[in-house]
Amino acid sequence: MNALGRTVGAVGMVALALTGLLAGCSLQPEAEPRNVPQEEQGLIVLDVGGGSDAAGGARIYLVGPGESGLLRSAQRDARTPRNLIEVLLQGPNEDELDAQYSTAIPRTVDLLSARLQSRVLQIDLSPEITELTGPGLIQALAQLVYTAAEIEEVTAVEILVEGSPLSWPTGTGRSTTDPLRTFDYPGAVRTSQPAYPAVPSAA
Repeated sequence: MNALGRTVGAVGMVALALTGLLAGCSLQPEAEPRNVPQEEQGLIVLDVGGGSDAAGGARIYLVGPGESGLLRSAQRDARTPRNLIEVLLQGPNEDELDAQYSTAIPRTVDLLSARLQSRVLQIDLSPEITELTGPGLIQALAQLVYTAAEIEEVTAVEILVEGSPLSWPTGTGRSTTDPLRTFDYPGAVRTSQPAYPAVPSAA
């Protein structure tokens, strides 16, 4: 082999060695995705315009200030469905109270359990929830339903009292023993969407 041939061969060997070295240093993806236990799963956040400065990536729904009685979201720290409902039952914090936020759920109501079954969150409460009537009860139910809807896995809420299902009023004027959904309480939440302009009348 002449000198030129030896030089070309040496360059080729160096290039081959560099290629192997770079391939060995590349980042490798995980072999398989892992399942995250339900108690470690995060909560989806839907921002509809809250008035709270409280920290956290989860949200509860409180009765907003003003005469409208519409619900508004507030940030909270919560890592499990049960924890989220427990935080809701605690009501507004001091800053929110100063801003005239409130809750329709009596502070005497206790959470007995919260279980997620087939995308339905079963919330078992103490009997004090049944002391509410009329618009106050509908507001309290809407707070529970909209707060539970923040959880990614939840599509409906079944509210029990000491383990027993009851018939609950909805915002549409009917009562039902079926699991409750957000569309059972239309117009209960203040949104950030502007009002639609009025349709101009014909000349």
